[in-house]
Amino acid sequence: MNRVRIFGIGSPSGDDQAGWLTVDALLAGGVKAGDELVIEKLDRPGAGLIPLLDNASWVILVDAMQSGGQPGWIQRYGVNDWPAYCQGLSSHGFGVLNTLSLARELGSLPPRLDLYGIEIGGAMPGGNPCTEVRAATRKLADIIADELCFISQAWPAAAGSGDDGNATFHKTIIRK
Repeated sequence: MNRVRIFGIGSPSGDDQAGWLTVDALLAGGVKAGDELVIEKLDRPGAGLIPLLDNASWVILVDAMQSGGQPGWIQRYGVNDWPAYCQGLSSHGFGVLNTLSLARELGSLPPRLDLYGIEIGGAMPGGNPCTEVRAATRKLADIIADELCFISQAWPAAAGSGDDGNATFHKTIIRK
């Protein structure tokens, strides 16, 4: 079992590379995958994400979002926020929030799940990400790396911080 899994979700279309660029920034910043940490880029996984959640203690998901905000804004979503956003955040057909809602119904969520969205401007096929999205991915990578350092000092106590067996979620808005 890998305790922590980080998935950068995206596509090769402009700002939709946000999840992938966050993974790149984590790796460039010295975060190393290994037995206890899996770091992967996923290309629009849809419901295929659900089996990737199995046997993890903590999953961090990073995806592009389109909510009408300023490109580069970072938001952390909690489980209680999902119903309001299921139809409008993802740039993918069957989005991450839809998938996580299904995983919840199937009892497949890990003990801890952190979902980050980076607001994007456009997802032009073959286009490059804008400056604001690139900066946000580096900032989010730093935030995740700091959290990994902090939490690694507290294993195993922090490995399942939910007190009822359900995933623990927090909502935080992180501004540029």
